[in-house]
Amino acid sequence: MLGLYVHVPFCSHKCYYCDFVSYIKSEKLMEEYVECLLKELKNYDSFKFDTIFIGGGTPSYLDERNLEKLLKGIRNLVANSNILEFTIECNPGTLNRDKLKLMKEYGVDRLSLGLQSVNEGTLKSIGRVHTLEDFDKNFNHAVNIGFDNINVDLIFGIPYENFKDYSKTLNVITENYDLSHISAYNLILEKNTRFYNMYKRNEFNELDEESQLRSYSYTKKFLEENGFYQYEISNYAKKYKKCIHNLLYWNLENYLGIGVSAHSFFEGRRFENVRSLTEYIKMIMEDRHNYVNEHVNSLDDNIGEFIMLGFRKNEGISVIDFKNRFGKDFNDVFREQIVKHEKNKLLISKDDRVFLSDKGFCLMNFVLKDFVF
Repeated sequence: MLGLYVHVPFCSHKCYYCDFVSYIKSEKLMEEYVECLLKELKNYDSFKFDTIFIGGGTPSYLDERNLEKLLKGIRNLVANSNILEFTIECNPGTLNRDKLKLMKEYGVDRLSLGLQSVNEGTLKSIGRVHTLEDFDKNFNHAVNIGFDNINVDLIFGIPYENFKDYSKTLNVITENYDLSHISAYNLILEKNTRFYNMYKRNEFNELDEESQLRSYSYTKKFLEENGFYQYEISNYAKKYKKCIHNLLYWNLENYLGIGVSAHSFFEGRRFENVRSLTEYIKMIMEDRHNYVNEHVNSLDDNIGEFIMLGFRKNEGISVIDFKNRFGKDFNDVFREQIVKHEKNKLLISKDDRVFLSDKGFCLMNFVLKDFVF
């Protein structure tokens, strides 16, 4: 399979937890940037893609004219592909009925809405530009237009928000909205974010391990009781609604990325585009290669990535798949590590699978350091 990732870096405001490559106050470059995206995509017009994912940044921050230009251009350039899934990320505060109609018209069949929390105080404290009312309005617009595959992103472990606040979010979204997929992420304090700087100034304490485990375990139990099946550490889906595009990443399938800072993995080679918005535009317009940090994976790289990404999935690692890919027996190569973490109740071996326990998911980095070279 082959996926296409399209990066739209524009935002109206930088959220306090976000370390993705994004640009504010750069609206004047939108039109030129969209032209560059389509020009870059022409390099792959002979490829047949299975999935498309437009992420950001905030793709829904594009105005209607540039949004239509991008979606129409993508549709025309991948006309020979049989697209199984077409996702676009949206911020409820930069979305409207007209944009949703354009998305539906040009083939988008999956929406990923960045809600994060239903608590208004929390939304303000993390720098979000939307309210619960914005989400409610645009969710109903989407359903009325015909979207039936909608994901919501949530975050737990947010500073100043307690467990009761977070559980309220889970209750509200499952009781009031017919969602097909929920992504629930534990807040990570990334460098060069406002939250990280606040933490370094001792303005709040990071969620402790016990509290993280409580929130994670509660999320899993609650969502499973409400018809959502966990298939990756942070992702829960109703039947037949797993995110096909993200599974390409976790299964080490091929994907190509276009746009500023976009990453690609193709035939064992990893490469990424330049991170500067103006440099990206300049290089595309001048017909120059715009990717940097090209790397051809070694055998150890491939094994390490297979383990790291495999343990993210609920089903873990297939011993048979490992043998077929690398010609090695997983249980022989990692016997000592498996015994150690089974004893610590962080790892479980069953039939063909080796996977993390609930506690292991919360301590995944601790486990991985023993497996990844």
